[in-house]
Amino acid sequence: MKKRLEKVNNVAILAKRLIEKGAYVISNHAYERGKQRALSVGDIQNIIKTGYHEKIKDEYVEEFMDWNYAIKGKTLNSELARVCIAFVQESSLIIVTVIRLEG
Repeated sequence: MKKRLEKVNNVAILAKRLIEKGAYVISNHAYERGKQRALSVGDIQNIIKTGYHEKIKDEYVEEFMDWNYAIKGKTLNSELARVCIAFVQESSLIIVTVIRLEG
């Protein structure tokens, strides 16, 4: 299987479009982290809708031979948080994890 080395362009725009279409899934890991960190599905959606791509936080995940992208935005209560996502052939996305941020 060939490794995917190229990154997706326009991460935030594509992520927002896919969230609006409902073309996403929340991983078990992200669901558990959301519960632990008191971040709801609505918060996750809002983080992506209000957020921007944090390129410096992107990482190539060898296990899945693909890129994870970071989006920093605001929860429904206007608190800062980060969502890490991966795209599935640019037609849907996977919420990998969610993190509360301070300040």
